[in-house]
Amino acid sequence: MVDEKQVLDGFFSGICCSMLVFGEAAHGLGIDEVTARKIASCFGSGMEHAGLCGCVTGAYMALGLKYGNGAPGEVEKIARLKEKKAEFERRFVERWGSLECTKMLGGLDPAVPKELQTAVEGGLFAGVCAPAVCSACEILKELEAE
Repeated sequence: MVDEKQVLDGFFSGICCSMLVFGEAAHGLGIDEVTARKIASCFGSGMEHAGLCGCVTGAYMALGLKYGNGAPGEVEKIARLKEKKAEFERRFVERWGSLECTKMLGGLDPAVPKELQTAVEGGLFAGVCAPAVCSACEILKELEAE
């Protein structure tokens, strides 16, 4: 399981939140961590638009790979995926108050360099982003066990 120090080390070496979450989930999904991180590399910082948190998009990728349908007629899989996705969202919002980067970061947009710097200097990467990555990974593990 990923810890907050590993997450922060990842952030400051170019591994964003979505990459960390999907990369951590990859171990149990039949793909390697590097491939998972590459797939998730465009989704950090709210897809670089401070939208949906990268922790959430990384989790969505993992949920889709595990529970998603890939062929016509797999209708029962769609319902299961939607159930898991909704439960992930419920638990994440319960812990973090939102699914959106800017709301989680007190209105700061990590896609804007000056606001990113403010977030880093204000300890938000350590106080919000790193724990949110760990929470997303933890929630995914919980959902997998259910």
